[in-house]
Amino acid sequence: MATLAIDGVRWTNDRVTNVRWGSFDASTNSWTTPTTIVDVAQVVDAIRSGKEVRTLFKLGGRTFLGPKVTALPYTGGHVGIEARVQDGQLEKSLEDLPPV
Repeated sequence: MATLAIDGVRWTNDRVTNVRWGSFDASTNSWTTPTTIVDVAQVVDAIRSGKEVRTLFKLGGRTFLGPKVTALPYTGGHVGIEARVQDGQLEKSLEDLPPV
């Protein structure tokens, strides 16, 4: 089953504004769609619609799904994203992803 995976981020001030993402199949360790750069609002919409969104990291030449990404409300009505590390998961954050 494919998961929406983020492998790069764009920051403005201290907030993620854009991500590079696509559909990733962990069982085959490969992208099932080409990656695209989208506004963070599209990620928030996907999360709110019930889709699983995860970070994706390359370590030692291997690709690993990282923490689940959740929506994070800010003051003024803006909604951003954050990675939530759970027990047994790769301890990486959005800050560890390469810039896009």
